[in-house]
This record gives sequence, structure tokens and C-alpha cells, in this order.
Amino acid sequence: MERVQYSLESFLPELKDLQENGIFSAQEVREIIKRRTHFETQLVRRQPRKKDFLEYIEYEMALEKLRKKRVARMKTPPPHSISSHSIRQRQFSIFERAMRKFKADIRLWVQYIEVAKKENAGNLVGRVVAKALKLHPTSVPLYVLAAQHQLDQGSPSAARNLLQRGLRLNAQSDDLWCEYIKMELGWCELLRRRWETLGIPTNLENLSAAENAEIATSSELDVKGARKEVLKGAIVKEVLKDALKAQPSLRLFNALSSTLEGYPTPLAIALIPFLYDLLNEHQKFVDCNTAELLSVYASRHLKKPDLTGKDLIAGLKANNQELLDAMQTARESGDQKFVDDLAAVYSEFVWNRWSSTVDSNLRLYLSSSLHNLCNSTSSQDKPGGKGVGALYSTHLRILLDRTHPSPRPDGSKLSKLARKYSSKSTSVEVWLCFLDIENQNHANSALKAQTEKNILRSARKICRGESLEKIWCHAWDALTLDEKEDLIKEALSNSETAALREALLLRTISSLYLSTPGDGPPARSNTINRLLRSYSLTSLVYRHAFELEEAQPETDTSLLQDIFHLWRDAGGLASNREDATFAYASHLLNERLVKEANILINNLIALSIEGNRKEVLEKRWSDTIDNVERPVLSDAVEVGGNDGMDVDESSGEEEEEDVDFVVVG
Repeated sequence: MERVQYSLESFLPELKDLQENGIFSAQEVREIIKRRTHFETQLVRRQPRKKDFLEYIEYEMALEKLRKKRVARMKTPPPHSISSHSIRQRQFSIFERAMRKFKADIRLWVQYIEVAKKENAGNLVGRVVAKALKLHPTSVPLYVLAAQHQLDQGSPSAARNLLQRGLRLNAQSDDLWCEYIKMELGWCELLRRRWETLGIPTNLENLSAAENAEIATSSELDVKGARKEVLKGAIVKEVLKDALKAQPSLRLFNALSSTLEGYPTPLAIALIPFLYDLLNEHQKFVDCNTAELLSVYASRHLKKPDLTGKDLIAGLKANNQELLDAMQTARESGDQKFVDDLAAVYSEFVWNRWSSTVDSNLRLYLSSSLHNLCNSTSSQDKPGGKGVGALYSTHLRILLDRTHPSPRPDGSKLSKLARKYSSKSTSVEVWLCFLDIENQNHANSALKAQTEKNILRSARKICRGESLEKIWCHAWDALTLDEKEDLIKEALSNSETAALREALLLRTISSLYLSTPGDGPPARSNTINRLLRSYSLTSLVYRHAFELEEAQPETDTSLLQDIFHLWRDAGGLASNREDATFAYASHLLNERLVKEANILINNLIALSIEGNRKEVLEKRWSDTIDNVERPVLSDAVEVGGNDGMDVDESSGEEEEEDVDFVVVG
């Protein structure tokens, strides 16, 4: 408390000044002392919390705001004195104390910098940023704030140096590259406006031959040439090159493209074609294949500003034709993988443009182009290839779209086409489209159900690759329990579909709680017990079953015990034993069976061979206890046999009600 008393004594001169100047009354000053005493006491606890510092700072900020309002309302404002700046300085002082405790908290550093900027403390911002960057040299937000501060101080060179230093340490940061691009674009725009204001010519593009000859023979060649290159974005171009050289990824390219498209200057828009031309210099990106890179490059035709009317039609056709030509070239070269990749990206292109285009003629053009490509799929294209399946499924989805302009194919032709595509493809999406088409064509419910069953049976045998769960779990809740178990056994009989076991069992167990089988909960418990014992399961399935049963209004304790034992012993894995024990011990805690829960955990810890593992388990159990309701913990026994729990003497303070930040006036 001596530290608290010392801090309170340091407040006296400013509080006396506030009262003498008539800003706060004697009663309000006493209330301020009371509140500050509370906050200072919170800060000197054994383990201060960040929340305590932030609440104290927020109170001081609100107090300063009130002081300014009252001073502004005075007819004769008081002269500048200690109280004019003391509250603001106290905010910074509290931040400094917080930063000594929480040096690793980057968000707190950012808050400190933002408050200092808000209070126009420019020198303080510089010192805080420098200190923060020294502690966190890889923090992108700090570099951005530091560069922004230098720009606000009118020092673009210092801002550029800071961002370049940050990029040397964080070359993989998309955000930092984008901020660097924005800074250079803003600097170019600032130069352009300044030169226009000073009467320096900035438009050096359309000079006559005589003017160019005059410049070429004059001493101003270097100056005007450099000015011309700067305004054309030479600096920004170099940054774009360096960015893609340091990180050749499609993710960064898209981020840079979005930055240029969204930056409100003519130079940014003019640099978009240059950015796309850089793709030719990078034959391979780390996060995409060549087909995806080619698709992005072809999209440059649609990146022109205000693209409408004839320009939109020409751009769409150029983009489409470029992809089709690449597909034809790949087929002629015999590169089947490249053909498959191109088919996938072309399907995505057509569907995206179809979804975003409202013009009927353009939609018919896209549909016709895709239809022709599907028809020209030759025997050399892999029937089960991902790309070919994407072509077929996209075509069927477009034909199924109710917004498809006339002429639309009738049901019989659509069914015939879907049957043709499904016979050539192992794609799940193609078979699902086939199923939707057949369901639309059958009005008779019995015939529809039989047709659906036949299609799904064939699809389960043929489909391979991604999203197999969509086929195997189609209309899952409508199946009987016997039918579900038959599907599980069928999936396990094939090595390519055995991985579906977990998904099928999760759905089966969930459906048992949606509709109780047989004679009610007892029958459900027997069924779940049988399922868990019949198949070799993962921890996820046991956890799912345990949580569903635990959430029931009338929990079957016997079933929970059985699940716990099966889960604990599954595979002889230590992770399963730990997860199962903690899940069941948490359940016992919630049921107020504290002694039994502690016995389980103590036995688990006793089985741990590694010393550091024991500490991890004890910490995990301590966290579990903290998350349980307080009434349950009144009887809790600490792991290791101690009666009761150690509670911080200051815990009572944590439960006090939050008080308003400003209570004066």
C-alpha cells in the first residue's frame, strides 16, 4: 500500500489546481481520489491484469475529455497550468507501466501508439514505435504504424526505409507489401499535385517532335526524364517486381491486384496491365499450378476500368478464347495433366462469369462455348479426371439453372445428356447433377425413390476422389438403421472408401438422437453401444457420442461409462486415455461427484512416466476446474490430495461491480 500512497500523493498538486481553477468541485475531487485509489490498488496486486491497466487508462481519458469540455464552457478559461497536461501525461504513464508488464502484447503496443497519436504527442509516438519495433521486429502492424507516423511528419524517405526494413524481415507478408505499394502510390500522387500547383509540367506523354528534340538537346533531359518516369510509376513498378520475386505466389498477386484496383489514383489503374505482364516472367507460383496461372493472366482482358458494352463483350470473348486455345495446345502436346488442370480452371471461369453476368446473349455464349468443349472432349482426356468432371458438372448446373435464357433443353434431353456425362465421369458433382435431373423428371414419388436408389447405388461404385461423403450420405436421415449399417459395411469393404467410416458413423450416431429407435432411450443406448463395439473407431467418434449423450436431459450414466471405457482403451494410445479421462472427469464434476473426478485424474497422472507430462496434465485439470460453475467447486479437491483450492487473496476484488469511468459532473 506504500506504493499506492506514494502515487496518490503525486496527484495532489494537479487536483488542487483543478479545484482552484473551478473545473472540479471538492466533492468531485474526493471522488477522483477514491477512483484512482481503487485503480492503483488493482495495479499493485501480485499478478496485475491487462484489463486493470486498460480500465484505468479509459477512466483517465474520459476524465480528460470532461476537463476539456468544462474548460471550453468557461467564459474566462484558466491560464495554462499543471492540470492542463497532467491527466494526459498520466495516461501515458499508465501505458508505460503496462508495457513493462506486458512487453509481448503487440495489441497493447498498438493501443499505446494510437492513443499517443490521438493526443498529438508526435515525439512520444516516435519513441514508442522505436521501442516496440526493437522488441517485435517481425510485427507487421507496428511497421505500418511507424511508416504512417513518418508520413504524417512529412518524411516519406524515413517511411520508405522503415517499410523496406520490415520487408527484409517479413518478406512473406502480403499486408506489408500492399502497404508499401500504397505508400509509393500516395507519394507519386503527392508529387504530381505539388508539381501541378507549382506550374511544373507533369503531362510529358503527348509532346511534339520539336519539343522532344528540344528536351533531348537541353540540360534538362535528366530532370524531365526522371520526372516522367516517376509519374509513370517507375518506383511502384520496381516494388511490384521485388514483391513477386520475393514471394512468387498467387495469393500475393491477388492482394497486389486488389490494392491497385482499390487505390483512387489514375496511376494505380494504369499499373494493372504492368502487374499482369509480370506473370509472364514467373512461370511458376508456389501456391498454384500453371493452368491457374494462365487463367489469371487471361483475366487481364476483364480488368479494364469501366468495362461495359462492346468493351465487356470483347474482353469476355478474348478471355474465353485464350483459355480455349491453351486447352487445344495442351491436347496437341499430349500433356494430359495440363489438359485436366485447364479444364478445371475453365469450368470455374465459366461458372463465375455465368453467375455474375445478367445479359442473356453473353450467358448463351458461355453456355454454348462450354457445351462445345464438352462435346469435343476426346478419348485422350482421362474419363475420371477432375477437370473433365468439372466441365460436365458445370455444364449440367448451367442447364439446371432456372435463370437459363431460352432455348432451354427439355427434361428428356437433359436426362440423356446427364446419363452420357455420368457414364464418362467418376466425379461426385456430375452424379449429383444427374440425380437432381432425374428427380425433376419423375412426378411419381415411388418411381422417384426407386430411381434415386439406383443412381446412388451406381454412384457409390463408380465415384472416386473428393466429396465422396455427399454421395454416401445423401438423404441419410431418411434411411433405416439397417440400411445405414449396410452402407458402413459396404464402405469398409473397399480400401478407397474405408476412410468414410468415421463420417458415416458420426452421422449414424447423430441421427439416433434425432429419432429414438425402438422402445426409446434404452434401445438407443443399446444401439450406440453395439455400434461403438463393432467398429474400430477414432477418438472423434467416441467424443461425439459422449457429448451427445451427456447433453441429453436424462443422461444414461451406464452408457457414458461404457463410452468412457471404450474410448480410454481404444488403440492403447495415451492421447485417447487422457481425452477420455478428462471428458468423464468433467462430467463427474458437473454432477458434483468431485471426489470421484479427482480420483480419476490422480490415477491418470500416476500412470504418466514423463515428468513434464504430469505438469501438463495438472495444468489441464486446473483449467478444467476453472471452467466449471462455482457452486460445484465449493467441494473441489485439488489434484494431489489437498483439501480446498488456493484462491488469490485479491480474487474478491475481481468480482466487484465495474464502476463508471467518470462519475463527476
